[in-house]
Amino acid sequence: MTIVDINIDWSMRFSMRYLSFLVFSTTMVSSAYAMKPIPPQSGFSGFINLGAGVTSVESNTLAKFGSVDLGNKSIDTLTKSPDSETSGLPVLGLEIAYTFASTRTQVFFGNQLEDYIRFDFAARAGVRQEIGNAGVIGVSFLQTPLATEVWEDPFVTGTNRTNTDRTSNGYRLIWDEIYGTGLELRYSAREVDIDKERSGEDLGLSAADRALLDRNGDRNRFSVQYTFNWDENKHRVTPAIAYIDQDLDGDAVAYDGLSFNVNYIYSVNRWKFVTNASYATLEYDEANPVYSKKADSNRYGASFTAFYNKPFGWEGWLANAGVVWFEEDSDINFYDSSVNLASIGMLYLF
Repeated sequence: MTIVDINIDWSMRFSMRYLSFLVFSTTMVSSAYAMKPIPPQSGFSGFINLGAGVTSVESNTLAKFGSVDLGNKSIDTLTKSPDSETSGLPVLGLEIAYTFASTRTQVFFGNQLEDYIRFDFAARAGVRQEIGNAGVIGVSFLQTPLATEVWEDPFVTGTNRTNTDRTSNGYRLIWDEIYGTGLELRYSAREVDIDKERSGEDLGLSAADRALLDRNGDRNRFSVQYTFNWDENKHRVTPAIAYIDQDLDGDAVAYDGLSFNVNYIYSVNRWKFVTNASYATLEYDEANPVYSKKADSNRYGASFTAFYNKPFGWEGWLANAGVVWFEEDSDINFYDSSVNLASIGMLYLF
């Protein structure tokens, strides 16, 4: 997979505590419509995606994204799985890049669709540099201009909960096409900030127990993937493995674990079909003081997307439609979560 992917990446990097879609590299476009890492000519390039979707979300911790409600404002109990909330939402994405062909350098700005589907509108600004036969190195800085909202204290029952902003800023490093192979290494680090963190306050927990629930902190991820092609790129398979370290201030909400994903792309005539399957297992650092046990969990995900090139004869356009399913099964029912998403859109490459 190239560095300059036009990723509609349904990579579900999400701790369902914040519903921030754990990146399983569940790629809708991925290398199917990736541009070359550094174009041969100087000039502008990029993509824009316009679309809409319908999502059904089950989460006891996520409040809303923009004007879209993603969680129930009031709950009656802390012992059962969350109810579902169905909403419509736009599916938008944009990246603009400029290439300096003589130095094999490219600068870029925009937001990847992989971040959008995680309700994370991180704007990326960075540079990619071709380093001869060694491949392409990329570095980008991530800034969240529009925050996702979570509950100040998700454990409030019997009355309306108050929402607060969650931002996540940091950086991402990529080494792609390593020595002419399909190998890619990727590392990302972000600082998570909850504007008003009051978890456990309504329950009258001690200061020490409330500190165990503090959702502020750092999020780190390191992934390795390799792309295999055959039959003149008609078939493309990318298995991936990632280590996730959610190093939050509260030990009861901090965890680490491994995720596994396989992405398969089949190309025939003007069609591309992209299928993904994902699994992750996570272990939490300490017992949750509300439930007196750890929230260890397993995550499962799958997606399917179809692309049709040049709809209505429009050069450069790709019509697309897809579905996504994700589920998290936690040892604590309160943290069980699920997401179902169906979307349609039009992607334009320039």
